[in-house]
Amino acid sequence: MHQWSSAPSHPNRRGRHNVWQAATEMSVMIDRLNVLRSVGIFAGTPDAVLADISAVLDELRFPAGARIFSKGDLGDCLYIIAEGHVRAHDGARTLNTLHRGEVFGEMAALDPEVRSASITALTDARLLRLERGPLYRVIAQRSEVAQGIIHVLVQRLRGRLREMNEDFQYMQQFAKLTAAAAAIEAGIYEPECLDDVAARTDALGQLARLFQRMERAVSAREQRLRHEVAELRIVIDEARQASKVAEITETEYFQRLRGQASQLRDIMERTDTLLVRS
Repeated sequence: MHQWSSAPSHPNRRGRHNVWQAATEMSVMIDRLNVLRSVGIFAGTPDAVLADISAVLDELRFPAGARIFSKGDLGDCLYIIAEGHVRAHDGARTLNTLHRGEVFGEMAALDPEVRSASITALTDARLLRLERGPLYRVIAQRSEVAQGIIHVLVQRLRGRLREMNEDFQYMQQFAKLTAAAAAIEAGIYEPECLDDVAARTDALGQLARLFQRMERAVSAREQRLRHEVAELRIVIDEARQASKVAEITETEYFQRLRGQASQLRDIMERTDTLLVRS
């Protein structure tokens, strides 16, 4: 009985697999090159160098809400966002939102220190991780990469300084609110002292505007109360005067004076009548 051998088909399957694998690797390489071209620290880097960098990248995927690393973790690599969005935060406070083509974790990758912030995926994210060793080799060989990293670090530093200045101004203006509250209690409040704080568009500005409205309402109410108290004092004074007059007119001495005055009027009227007749 003749048996058909399947051996000749194996090379064809392996060939098709090799072609498919090569196509897949090429597709991955092209995708990574496109991502790296969009990264600021690699601006001006030739594709041949980017291809070498691409070969040492690790691809990681994180679902939305996943923590990529936490503040205080020891860092030894940087991450490039190939897809999705991530949030840099310190606890509940959001420091920055990063998108495709942006880099994070570069400071810990350059210097073996702990992470200064936490990173959490806002959406499903695909990241490319570059370890410290390959990064140092690229920096040593390509000066434009070092310049790109310095540019990113300077931008981050400027952002931090701007945030520190904004925080300082925020604290100063918050202190104005507390000082205004003390001024109201002391009776030396000046309404215009919070105008610059009320001009803010954030929660502190909203609080200052609310404070001003409350102060105006309290001042108006106090003014009405002072006016009502003044009117009440007038009424009380008039009542007191009427009471004093009543007390005087009801005395025996006043009644005697009234009788004497009446007798005097009668005498004067009779005298006038006699003068007229004569």
